[in-house]
Amino acid sequence: MALNLFGKSKKQSKAPVSESQVTEVKEIATPTITAPVGSVLKRYFVSEKSARGFAMNQYTFEVDRRATKTEVRDAVERGYKVDVVSVNMVRLPKKSITLGRHRGTKGGIKKAIVTLKSGQSIAQAQP
Repeated sequence: MALNLFGKSKKQSKAPVSESQVTEVKEIATPTITAPVGSVLKRYFVSEKSARGFAMNQYTFEVDRRATKTEVRDAVERGYKVDVVSVNMVRLPKKSITLGRHRGTKGGIKKAIVTLKSGQSIAQAQP
């Protein structure tokens, strides 16, 4: 048997809603893959290993954790006007950090390694 700590009765009468208070709800069709570039691609991921990929026409981006390969492909093609040959995804794990006596975690990230068609490049991504 449950206790009634706040003294409220379980049956409360609701006032009837008039037609003037009801608002119409419009359904908005959402596109499947046409997300803006900023919501999928977060930033360029620059490291020694990603810098070696420039010779092979590969660029590394930090992406949203829920992003898929096709979303990343479309975002790079629309955002930088290049042709993408392939996309490889890498999910890095969380890391534990210690700051004084306090322990915590630094969230993991998801990277996308994008290979472009030969002869094309992204000038902003190169250091």
